[in-house]
Amino acid sequence: MHEFLRYLSRHQSTAAVRYGIPVVAIGLLSLLRQFVPLDTAPFLLYMPVIFVVGVALGRGPAVVGMTLSTAFAAWFFWRAPPYGQLSIGQIVALVQYIVVGSGMVMVCEALRKVVTANEEALLAMASLNAALTQREATLAAAKDEAEAARKAAVMAQEEAEWAKDAALATKAEAELAKDEALAAKAEAEGAKDAAEAANQAKSSFLANMSHELRTPLSAVIGYSEMMEEEVEDLGEKGLLADLGKIKSNARHLLSLINDVLDLSKVEANRMDTYAEDVEVRTLVEQAAATVGALVAQKENRLVVEVAPDAGAMHTDVVKLRQCLFNLMSNASKFTEKGTVTLRVHREGELEGAALVFCVADTGIGMTPEQVARLFQRFSQADESTTRKFGGTGLGLALTRAFAHLLGGDISVESIFGEGTTFTLRLPAYMPEQKTYEDGTPVPGRVEGDERQTVLVIDDDLAQLDLMAKFLDRQGFHVRTATNAQTGLEIARMVVPRAIMLDVMMPHIDGWAVLTALKADPALAKIPVVMVTFHDDSGLSVTLGAADHVDKPVRWEKLKSVMERFRDAEGDVLIVDDDPSVRERLRATLLRQGWSVVEAVNGRDALVKVMHGPPRAILLDLNMPVMDGFQFLHDLREKPGCADIPVIIFSARDLSAADRRRLQDADKILTKTTSLREVAAELRVLVPDMLDEGRSN
Repeated sequence: MHEFLRYLSRHQSTAAVRYGIPVVAIGLLSLLRQFVPLDTAPFLLYMPVIFVVGVALGRGPAVVGMTLSTAFAAWFFWRAPPYGQLSIGQIVALVQYIVVGSGMVMVCEALRKVVTANEEALLAMASLNAALTQREATLAAAKDEAEAARKAAVMAQEEAEWAKDAALATKAEAELAKDEALAAKAEAEGAKDAAEAANQAKSSFLANMSHELRTPLSAVIGYSEMMEEEVEDLGEKGLLADLGKIKSNARHLLSLINDVLDLSKVEANRMDTYAEDVEVRTLVEQAAATVGALVAQKENRLVVEVAPDAGAMHTDVVKLRQCLFNLMSNASKFTEKGTVTLRVHREGELEGAALVFCVADTGIGMTPEQVARLFQRFSQADESTTRKFGGTGLGLALTRAFAHLLGGDISVESIFGEGTTFTLRLPAYMPEQKTYEDGTPVPGRVEGDERQTVLVIDDDLAQLDLMAKFLDRQGFHVRTATNAQTGLEIARMVVPRAIMLDVMMPHIDGWAVLTALKADPALAKIPVVMVTFHDDSGLSVTLGAADHVDKPVRWEKLKSVMERFRDAEGDVLIVDDDPSVRERLRATLLRQGWSVVEAVNGRDALVKVMHGPPRAILLDLNMPVMDGFQFLHDLREKPGCADIPVIIFSARDLSAADRRRLQDADKILTKTTSLREVAAELRVLVPDMLDEGRSN
């Protein structure tokens, strides 16, 4: 019965079906009663249907069937003799049918519920019985396992006794081996100390060699670039080609030195990594653009395919770019009139994601024996390729070292005569180094006369007149204000070259005006000189003043202060203690339309910045008096100086700790960088500078 009810429940789809079944059944029986001469009372035909419907479909459909069958029965009585009316007996029969039918509907509903409940209880008991049976089987299996374990324990105990005897027999041998191990340990520690000392000496030598070799080479490259520009202006194309060869060979030698030093640092575990976020497509396109000319030298075609889901990655951009340079350069070297393809796609998700860089070529390919010799330092596939194609054999070795350093690996597949494919696989999120080199754990410009405008704010009319006349004789255009509010309004309208500000004024004193000036982004860079009867130089510096002059004013002191403002004018401030570097940078920048100011150390640079903030700063790191690290720190704490673009331009081999100290810098370049590239970076950081210069 339960399965029958479940079957009906599963196969009834809508209320129309459930209520349609009794209607159809009653209708069919009524047709049968109408056209087939039966002596059977209509109630006897309808009762089985009402019962089945009540049990199978529920009370609602049964009530519908009951109501419909009563109507048909009344209709049959109405058509029976005497025609057109119901007799007392027929009415009583109808009432009895309704009462009996209603009772049968309620009984069917109760029967339906009881049968269903009983069936569910039987199923629950069957399930419980099955669980008990399974538990008994489990207990029996556990009992068997326990017995087997007991027997195994007995056997293990016996084996332990045998092992004990064997251990006692070998104890003497172990004591002897221990003495030998202690002696070997002492020798190993001595060898380790000697190796560490040698490694330290090697690291010091590499550091010295880096400075001694890179500095003159960078000078050779810099002077050759300057000479190229001058020779190009003179139209000496023959000399221009020779200078290009000098520069090219110098850069090749510099590249070789850098590779040797980098490999040595990796070998000595002294190579730091500096992870940053980068868009993969942008990085790949930049790398491809850099090596495009090299690929085209042998009439090769460079194809770059970056998957749409490449996204971004967190890695050491410099080392990844170097890996891509090495792989594409290597592919173009061994391919002629072919295709070099760089494909990039992403694998995995979230922290397990990886970026796959494939560099494929259609070049000469390699044999399995040649592939086995790859990635060895100072060696190529074989001697014949070295003689024919040149190279040092350092590129692939350095690429694999960098791949491991970035948490990935590199593999190669090659078919002799058909081509080679290198696959560089790197994690999208570079794992942090456990320790760094230092041992710490890893976790608009205004031109013309307005440039010389000086605003004097003082409530003393006599002092105001004296200051205006003195500054006018010094060649400055003077604007005056007798109170703080007027002074601030004029400053916003004129944006003067400098502001001379009295401290003691009614309503709003000079300190409040200075604070308001430094809080306004449009006025924060204007140098302010405090004019006061009290020596408040400490407070002046703290609030961002460029200088202070005591009252009564000593005109010689004021003249020297104003000369600093005149000397500080310039688009780019070059901070370097090496005069030859300043000379090369100045010549290059002046040739391209920049105005330049120079400083020999950080302290000198801070004075020049406070007397006239430049549009950008080129900063060396290793300087006397105040180095570049301290200058950058002090600069960013000065009001109005937080957004001055700073480009680090240094020969220093930066560690991860150094890079963390330089996080406020906008760009980090080495002194081996082309001076034209330095100028290009300035255009990126201050793109409107030259446009303003041309428009004036």
